[in-house]
Amino acid sequence: MRTPPRLKWHMLRRRGADAPHLRANLEAALHAGAACEVDLVFTADGHGVCLHDLTLDRETTGSGPVIQHTRAEVETLRQLGEGGAPLDSPPLFLDEVVATARRIGIGETALLQLDVKPRLEDLPPDALVRLADLLGAQSGAFVAGGYDWAAIRALRTAVPGLHGGFDPLDLYPRRMATLDAQAFRRIGERSLEIAPDASIYYLEAKLVVAALDAGVDLVAMLGARGAPIDAWTIDAGRPDLRAVLARLIAAGCRQITTNDPDTLAPLVEEIAACL
Repeated sequence: MRTPPRLKWHMLRRRGADAPHLRANLEAALHAGAACEVDLVFTADGHGVCLHDLTLDRETTGSGPVIQHTRAEVETLRQLGEGGAPLDSPPLFLDEVVATARRIGIGETALLQLDVKPRLEDLPPDALVRLADLLGAQSGAFVAGGYDWAAIRALRTAVPGLHGGFDPLDLYPRRMATLDAQAFRRIGERSLEIAPDASIYYLEAKLVVAALDAGVDLVAMLGARGAPIDAWTIDAGRPDLRAVLARLIAAGCRQITTNDPDTLAPLVEEIAACL
């Protein structure tokens, strides 16, 4: 019997039909002690706001690059639901996330992931200072993750105690059929070269499975120094759900990112108990 991996609430979603970054789901996740993730971009004046895209168009009633708008301007906008209908709430800002985490309390380190979307050169000048002031003594509860390790390293330098996670998304093509065992091993080697001190590695689930099919265990490679592996993103509607979950759990993934944590939880428990 294996210990079941922890499920991480992707973009604070509890169910697949939820809009991203709902305040009620942040409360629910923290009260449940669940791992959760918010995407992070920055306004022109350096405030962190929880949006997946670098532009406002898909997730809010606004338009254009987030970096070209001030916080005051973004606060006048409204979040969009999954069907594109405006909600009553403005976009969620990082200081709200931190205030909620402080009020409810976080019992584990690195439980709340900040998925950093901008690259280092795209961070506004005030972003690092604001983040350091905001997280302060609570920094150990957060992990800044992303594919630009230079940006993550800069954030960790600015914010003592902040954990860092690396995603090798830039290191391989979207079509993995062309990759052989040597190519998969090189992805693992390059990840360790780029981010040797990552607190966690975020691996696309289909990358993990494709590498296993080629005889390469990326979970073992990247986890050899003790860092856990998060496999993303596995949702309830996936046709090969049970088989993929079984392979990820058997490989030793300690965390799985999902938009459907309520639905996946009993299935993950069941599969882990059978391995």
